[in-house]
Amino acid sequence: MGAESSKQELQVRLDNQRQQEKARYESQMAIIGQFDQRTKVPHLLIELRSVGYIEICGKDLGGIYQKLDNFFKTQWRVSEATHSMQQVAGEDDCGCAGQVRYQMAPKETFDEVCDKRYVCGTQQMDGRVQSNGVYQCRGSEGENNMGKLTMSVVNFMTNECGWGLQLCDGGNLGRVGQFREQQIKFKAPHPLNLMAPHIMIELRQVGYIEVNGANTDGIHGKLSNWLAQKWSCRQIQADPAYCDLKFSTYAFKARGSDGENNMGLRTMEIADFMTKEMAWTLLTCTGGNYGRKGDKREQQLVFRNDEFVQHGEAHLMVEFRDSGYIELNGTHDAPEAFQALDQFYRQQGCTEYKAWFFESSEKFCDMKYSTPHGFYYRQGTTNNLGKRTIELATFLGQRGWMLLLCNGGNISDYSGYNIKREQQVKFTRARKGEKSDHPLLMIELRTIPTSSDGHYNGLIEINGPNTNQVYEKLQHFMQQTMLCQPSGRTPYCDLLMQCACFRLRENTNSWHDWRWDGRLQGESNFGRYTMRLCDFMVDQLGEWDLVVCSGNSIDSVFRVNKDTTISVTGREQQLIFRHRPGGRNVFMAANTEVSALGRAPLQAPSYWKDTTKSGSKGQEIVPATAEEKAWIQQILDGTYKNKTTRDGKGRVLAKRFVCVSALRSEHPQLWDKFAHRRADVHKKVKERGDSTFVTAKTMDACPSLAGRCRHPKVGNPTNEAYLLHGSNPTSAISILSTSFKVDFAGAAVGTMFGPGVYMAESSTKSDEYARDESTGSAYDGLFAVLLCRVVMGSSYVVEKPGDYKDKCISGEYDTVVGDREKAVGTFREIIVFDEGSIYPEYVAFYRREYEEGQEPDAPPAAASPAGSSMPGPAVYGAATPVQQSMGGPRTCQVQVPPGAKAGQVIQAQTPWGATIQLTLPEGSLPGQVLTVQA
Repeated sequence: MGAESSKQELQVRLDNQRQQEKARYESQMAIIGQFDQRTKVPHLLIELRSVGYIEICGKDLGGIYQKLDNFFKTQWRVSEATHSMQQVAGEDDCGCAGQVRYQMAPKETFDEVCDKRYVCGTQQMDGRVQSNGVYQCRGSEGENNMGKLTMSVVNFMTNECGWGLQLCDGGNLGRVGQFREQQIKFKAPHPLNLMAPHIMIELRQVGYIEVNGANTDGIHGKLSNWLAQKWSCRQIQADPAYCDLKFSTYAFKARGSDGENNMGLRTMEIADFMTKEMAWTLLTCTGGNYGRKGDKREQQLVFRNDEFVQHGEAHLMVEFRDSGYIELNGTHDAPEAFQALDQFYRQQGCTEYKAWFFESSEKFCDMKYSTPHGFYYRQGTTNNLGKRTIELATFLGQRGWMLLLCNGGNISDYSGYNIKREQQVKFTRARKGEKSDHPLLMIELRTIPTSSDGHYNGLIEINGPNTNQVYEKLQHFMQQTMLCQPSGRTPYCDLLMQCACFRLRENTNSWHDWRWDGRLQGESNFGRYTMRLCDFMVDQLGEWDLVVCSGNSIDSVFRVNKDTTISVTGREQQLIFRHRPGGRNVFMAANTEVSALGRAPLQAPSYWKDTTKSGSKGQEIVPATAEEKAWIQQILDGTYKNKTTRDGKGRVLAKRFVCVSALRSEHPQLWDKFAHRRADVHKKVKERGDSTFVTAKTMDACPSLAGRCRHPKVGNPTNEAYLLHGSNPTSAISILSTSFKVDFAGAAVGTMFGPGVYMAESSTKSDEYARDESTGSAYDGLFAVLLCRVVMGSSYVVEKPGDYKDKCISGEYDTVVGDREKAVGTFREIIVFDEGSIYPEYVAFYRREYEEGQEPDAPPAAASPAGSSMPGPAVYGAATPVQQSMGGPRTCQVQVPPGAKAGQVIQAQTPWGATIQLTLPEGSLPGQVLTVQA
């Protein structure tokens, strides 16, 4: 907080600075807005911050911001943040000079560093939040309800909004890690997310296991039994405000001063149980560090219950610890990979760790190596773990193992100087037909604190091959949107970018709190740029998939005077993308906000919910019951026919279609329209007297569903039937909300009998129109079929192609039956020309089963182009690790060690492995970062 010549002059400077920030903000947001307009399949980040805030970043697709607004305000009693921490001019202690102060002030648009921010309580003028009780914590062991809150958000976003949980990542700030931050990343909606339950298992090294999530298929009891048998856990009373289940255990161990522990080993054991024995899918696995030294570890694992797409039951974890070790877990699943890794690391000088005589013989991991000098680079907060991670993932990718997850953490001594980093890297065995060796690219956003005043430098480090000139594309994007300038290559990253867009805030203006907990622990705009980078790579470049998005915070300690030190938080965000050669087709349903009918629909089904039977809710989409799924399977089996047409495009016909899941729609408006149309057809049938009723094969295949089409007194006077329509999952969900549009029907496959809605009575025929989405998700290979209630009425039956819509529009008939079964032995199709005659009730998701040996080969995975190298070293910015042009002097960043004084000679290791001597200049203080030529 440096002094100015006067308070007035300082205020003028700060005002000018705010005007510059405003202009820069408006320019950046205009550019970001242009990119958002081109983004079709966005990502969304929701960050929960226990200091009292919720932050949302990402494009507002499908009205998701309004849905979240309703959720948070209703469930968590939040309000929108109205103030932000701002710099103002004050006076120093003697009142003779100006000095920068901080205070909460009404925020302007350009003050916002995220896309939406809520406060869980009341903002105070010192920056603190008077809590409304949403965030809770207690005790000295780090007990908190962040897991419970996280799963509340996950369940809302997935099961109610249809978004897919991609990653979840926690972090700790403050003196003992008491300030918690949880980043929850979602990817664009997929209909199967509406029904897949999730569960979080949190391992806490202090001796507890906490579980949050519904008791799906009795998972709570199964997990309890396993924990008791394998880890001798004891179930204890859980506080429902904190978790759903809680266990005490002595299964977690730690030893030594370098942070050795068995959390990785235990993590792999429980992952094996959940994936192999319970058939849940591991979605995310992240670690946290609680305690003064960060050595009370916490591991969160989130699983999803979708056994019909379960894969990756074999997992492998490699943990880098820059105190000089590499640890492996899960080697029983990967003997060949373990053998290759063993040779790989031994060739780099690593040796099997030999325990000291005073260490216990208890196993903490499957394999542990000691690394040679120079294997890890650590200078200040600069490190080479990103480069090591990409190196490892590339090596294992060539051997059939795909990068699944990774996350970083750190521990330190009590002073905060001696920081030791850890990076967990998890892999899963590639599925059949899946190429594991596609190139990876890591983008790491970082801020490096440079002084106790809260100043910092912004950097972006990129590692990985330059596939399809992605470096040039990224460089252009970052220069436009993130105020970046390239600096060149370093030994620890392939491209370094200087970045001027990062904004970090204080969470309090209390000097006492700064001294105790550290500075720059308020909000940042890392989330905003993280999500835009994801959108750019995944959607706009169109050939990359997001694999990892992991945040971390790390403190730099600065000495203010001989008695006082202060820590300043640096932010870090790792993103890893996998190249997806050739791109993919992406289906996105249009956002449809269904308004309430406002009255009871005509003759609503008795099995509907009260909210839809009364018309007070626009639409309910609910998972089909086990009985309903069995009925759908009866139709798929009972109408199957071993026959194909040209609409099948010559592919191999599956022997069976297996329904794995289904949803049912309760839509008062569409039902009311359908019921009135049914009444009209009933009247017309009576007037005609002699009607031609064609009985659909679906009615014989499932008597229970056929019974729904019959009135107990009058039977089925309108020849109502359940019929099939093949689609892709996302489009099918959209049709549940909007029904069919005659103007657009048949556009994908032609209109043999006129421009109507084509329905099938055979599952084989509807399958010819079905598609999966091939988006690289767990749901690839699942197809969709709509099961609709259709008023067939009197049908005009024809065998030859032609446009027969006038037969129905005139009122002579109600539908057309194209009888190609009689003509050429294939199928009958029912063509509907009145949208009201169809009520789309179910969408079923199914997989194709083939005779052994007849399953079509997976399309060969396209090979990614060979990556090119980046240009040679270039000049870097003055405050970062740098290497100048060929043959020129090199510079690097050196942090003054504890206890060092001006004039003292110290030694430091450079990023390129050299050891240099440095005489500390006058004014040097421990913790200060110096940039020196080497």
